[in-house]
Formats: sequence, structure tokens, C-alpha cells
Amino acid sequence: MGADETLRVIDSRWRDTCKVLLKGDVGPISDYSEWLTRDIIPINHRKSETSGKQVVSAPTDYADGSKWISFDEVDFGKKFVPLGINEIKDIDSLVEALSERFYYTGNIVFGKSSHIENSSNINDSHYIYEIGRTGNSKYLAYCRMGRLCEDCFGCDAIGESSYCIRCNRCFKNTRCFETWMSQHCSDCHFSYGLINCKNCLFSFNVRNRVRNIGNLELEQSKFLSIREKLLSEMREELEKNKKLPSIIELVGRGKDEKLETPKIGQMEIKHSEPKQDKSKIESEFAKTYSTLFGRKPNGGIDDYSEWLIRHTRPTLERVSAMSGRKLILAPHAQYANLPKDRLLSSEEAEAFGKSVKLDASEVEALSMKNAHEKINKLAFFDIEMADGANDNIIDCAIYADSVNCYKSSVTVYTKNCAYSFWPRSCQYLFGCDSPFDSTFCINCYSCTQLSRCFEIDCCGYCSDLYFGHNCENVHQSMFCFNMKNRRNCIGNAEYSKEDYGRIRGSLLSQIADELEKSKDFKLDIYNIGSRIGSR
Repeated sequence: MGADETLRVIDSRWRDTCKVLLKGDVGPISDYSEWLTRDIIPINHRKSETSGKQVVSAPTDYADGSKWISFDEVDFGKKFVPLGINEIKDIDSLVEALSERFYYTGNIVFGKSSHIENSSNINDSHYIYEIGRTGNSKYLAYCRMGRLCEDCFGCDAIGESSYCIRCNRCFKNTRCFETWMSQHCSDCHFSYGLINCKNCLFSFNVRNRVRNIGNLELEQSKFLSIREKLLSEMREELEKNKKLPSIIELVGRGKDEKLETPKIGQMEIKHSEPKQDKSKIESEFAKTYSTLFGRKPNGGIDDYSEWLIRHTRPTLERVSAMSGRKLILAPHAQYANLPKDRLLSSEEAEAFGKSVKLDASEVEALSMKNAHEKINKLAFFDIEMADGANDNIIDCAIYADSVNCYKSSVTVYTKNCAYSFWPRSCQYLFGCDSPFDSTFCINCYSCTQLSRCFEIDCCGYCSDLYFGHNCENVHQSMFCFNMKNRRNCIGNAEYSKEDYGRIRGSLLSQIADELEKSKDFKLDIYNIGSRIGSR
């Protein structure tokens, strides 16, 4: 009854959301699952090794041949016998001896949550279906990476938003449909790059606008008339085909339209050129490396780049269609799929949005059938976002109130970070993906409140932990899976403080030796549990 009840409520909320956004019911959400999941990061579905039940994981990098169990099957109180001295003489023999203890865990749900189905990495949420990496939300289906959301479907990277369908990288939006890379907006459809806008359709790169269609502001009655016609067409096409085109698909159907000058009208685009000092980031990487491994790195941070980005989402480089300047592209929320010849910096996009619009006759003639032709001259895409006070940001995409960050994206309230994705309220992080409130970490993923950790996945409130999966409140430990409230453990077995310190020193020396030699360490938290073998 639990799954049936969840799907019943989700379907009801979906129908209500469609009535709000499209002014009518389009049928059950089950008819639209393929369309809603088409453009978002997949989650993996596996079977539990012990029960055969479905196990969902949000991180998807785990090696083939790994063993899986469901979160509700974990015995956090299970005791293990310490290994003998011959079994831990080196890391290879240690991992082989511990292989039967390494079970990855799916269906991970923390905090006060209820009615969670086919989802993982969820906290404090209710009525959640086919969701990955989301917290403090309710009534969501087919979404990824979100916080504080309600009644959202087929969305990726959204925060504090409600009544949204197929929106990407949005913040504090309400009642939006196929609206991308926008914030503080409401009642917007098929739009991109909006800030503080209301009642906009097929609009691009505009700020503080109301009643816009094709970037043209209309008086109230005219706007409502055209809007009603367009929403009716959207609803009819969606109900008939069980899908609508995305913004990218619409633009792809139109003729090629290129910018011919770096000026918009009489406006000169002035690009800011902030001072950058990579040496500060090199220094902080060396400090973090030394904290974790007890010795300095053998080279600069870029020498370790391939190792650091192995399981993160590296930034991409693009070129402005207007000026030819280098742009840094975020590796999530469909940024990588935007047309390469239609990208702009924020300054360029703001000027462009002020100067280019459809005329009244074009807006009058606009329909879902010809939208790809009409919007073609508007559809250029701002791929930058900077908010708050930032300093010494080098080759990063999307950042807010951050300092000393390099080759990272979505850095928020973060200092001293490189080769990372979505570090929030963090310091001294390198090679990390989706860490929150953490410090002095290398290669940690989907974690919160870590200190001095290495190769950690789906853990929280841990310190001095090396190679850990699904651990909570674990300290001074190594190679531990599915464990809570312990310290001085190796392979989930507890050692005396003295014995643990001695073994830890030997193992860290081996890790540091390999890193010094090859700038890489083949063993990581995603392949250590593979029965096929990782080394």
C-alpha cells in the first residue's frame, strides 16, 4: 500500500500542477515518464544481493560487479572480527580480505521522510518518486539535485521552487514550464535566462519584465489573449504526443542565426577582467594534501587533474558567439547540450536581451507550430552566473560568494576549492562532487559535514575517514561501509587506538607513495567494492 499511496498522491499533484501551468488536465503522470526523464541525469536501478528487492542509487559511477543492498537492510550494529596482521600488510591484501564486507547501499533516506519510492540520497522529504539527491522537499517525481521544492516534475538542479515542470537550474521560481537557467520568476513558459520576471513566454535573457512574449511587453488584455492560445496549443500537443519539444529542440529546428557584431545597437559590451592568482589555490591544495597524506604533493594541482576529476563533473570551455571570448560551461542541467554557436557571457546576454525582441505582428502570429522560426533570433544563451562577493575565481562556472576557486562549478559560500562540483559552504576541497559543509577533503562525493576525509561517498558527520561508504558519525577509520557512531575501525572492525594509528600510518604511506609516483591512485570508493577487481 505504501507505493500505491505514493503514486496516487504524486499523480494527483501532477494533475493539479498541469491545471495550474497549462489550464487543463493532460492525464496520468505515468503517460509522461519517458518525456520527464529524457533530459535529466539517470539514476541506477539494481537488485539487492540479499533480498532481490529494487535498489536505487543516485551516484552512478560504481564499478560493475559490485554488491548492493537496500538502506533498510543495513545492520548498523553488526560486529566484525579484526583482520590478522598478514591480511593488512598492504592495501591489496587488505582490500581482498575485506571484499565480503563491501556492500554498496541504495535507497538512502535520511532525516524525517515518508513515502519515498524508487529514490536515493533523500533527506527530510515526503512523497518522492524516482528522485536523486534531493532534500527538504515534497511531491516530486523524476527530478535530480534539488532543495526546498514542492510540486516539481522532470526538473534538474532546482532550489526553493514550486509548481514547475521540466525546468533546469532554477532558483525561487513558481509556476514555470520549460524555463531554464532563471531565478526569482513566476508564470513563465519556454524561456531562458530570466531574472525577476513574471508572465513571460518564449523570452530570453531579460530582467525585471512582466507580460513579455518574445521579449516584447504587451498590455494586459493582449497578453492574456495570446497566452491563452499558446497554453491551449501546448496542452493539446502534450496530451496528444505525450511530450513537447525542449527549448534546445525548438532552436534546432530553426534556421541558423548568428551574431555579426560585438555591439548591440549603440551599446558597447564592457567585460570585467578581475585579477587572478593561481598560486593561492596551489598553496591551499598543498596544505590539504599534506593534511591528509602527511607529505607534500609531488607537483602542482594540474599534475593531479586526471585523478581529481575522475568522478566529478569537470567544467567545459566554450567561445562567445558575440565576442569570441572564452566561456566556462557548467557540466550539469543541460548546459553542455546548448548550441555551441549560440552562447554568450552574462554581460553580452543582458545587453542582447534589452535590444532584441519580436515585433507585434510576429507575436500575434506565434504558435507552437512556428515557434522555432519566430524565436530563432532571440535564442542565444547566457551560460554564466555570478552572485554575491567573489574573489580569485579562475575558470569556474556558476559561483556565489566564493573565494580562491579553480576549475569548479556551482561553488556556493566556498573557499579554497578546485576541480569540484557543487561544493556548498566548504573550504579546502579538491576533486569533490556535491559536498556540503565540509573541509580538508579530497575525492569525496554526496556528503555533508566532513573533516579531513578521502575517498568518501554518501557519508555524513565524519572526520579522518579514508575510503568510506554510507557512514555516519564515524571518526579515525578506514575502509568502512555501512557503519554508524564508531572510531578507530578498519573494515568495520574496531582496533585499539595504538594499533589503529600504526596500521593507518602504514596504509597512508602506501597511498602517498603511489600518488607521488603516478599522480594517481587506481583504487577509489567507486571501484573498491567490485568483485571483478579494481587494480
